[in-house]
Amino acid sequence: MNPEHLLTVNGERRPYPTARLSDGKPRSIMFDANACIGCRQCVEACKDWNELPRGNQYKINPSTWLTMEPPLLEGIASIWGRNSCMHCEYPVCAAVCPVEAITKFDEGPVVIDQSLCIGCEYCVYACPWHVISKSDVTGKATKCTMCVDRISENKEPFCVQACPANALAFGTVEEIFAKVEERAASFGGKVYGKAEAGGTHVLHALTQEPEAHGLPRLEPDRYPKHDIPLDKKIKGVLTMTAGIEGKVRAVKNAVTKPWRLKYRYWHTPEPPR
Repeated sequence: MNPEHLLTVNGERRPYPTARLSDGKPRSIMFDANACIGCRQCVEACKDWNELPRGNQYKINPSTWLTMEPPLLEGIASIWGRNSCMHCEYPVCAAVCPVEAITKFDEGPVVIDQSLCIGCEYCVYACPWHVISKSDVTGKATKCTMCVDRISENKEPFCVQACPANALAFGTVEEIFAKVEERAASFGGKVYGKAEAGGTHVLHALTQEPEAHGLPRLEPDRYPKHDIPLDKKIKGVLTMTAGIEGKVRAVKNAVTKPWRLKYRYWHTPEPPR
């Protein structure tokens, strides 16, 4: 991975590493809230594929990367929503990372490199969907990877494969854009994720307003404004977070790429293009 090469995409400078898994064709996941039956097979499939502990499946945490909202017993709600990483086209979690531990792949996934993460929690607080957790065991940030290992082999994410109700689909951005629009139009619903935060690679066909599905209402601005606590920012600067190696990496990035600091310390959203 060549960091200098990876900081640009189509001539646009990105404040985080980017890379390619295979063919470079952007892909997306579709969630159809109208078709979802709340069985949570997708939740358990995510745990199985990623070898995460069973249980504790009602709230995003280090062992649960995907939840179905509301947190009720399977099938008894009248409306369902998917809660997981949205794999933003412009991930603010990656933009604020001081050690460039988060990579945006051309195919869509946003992935945290566990070997580089220093556990500073900037990404946890910056994520507008609040779907990143810090592991009590490793001290590292964790979240859905969009089954990046499967996508690299041209396979669909395991949650999509496991859905018995045809509420999930996976394909190229063009295919999923068309499918989610068609699904939403078939029941007079709304498309979510296409414009929010500059666009994402997880698109929802919603039956109600986003809030009813447990989703925040976000503007189309890229890199949404975040609320990283001041004490976290001070601690990141003054302490040896994750030891000397992590500190050296953070300082080196700050010195060689100072333009990235604005996303962390005096950040304002960038308007959509």
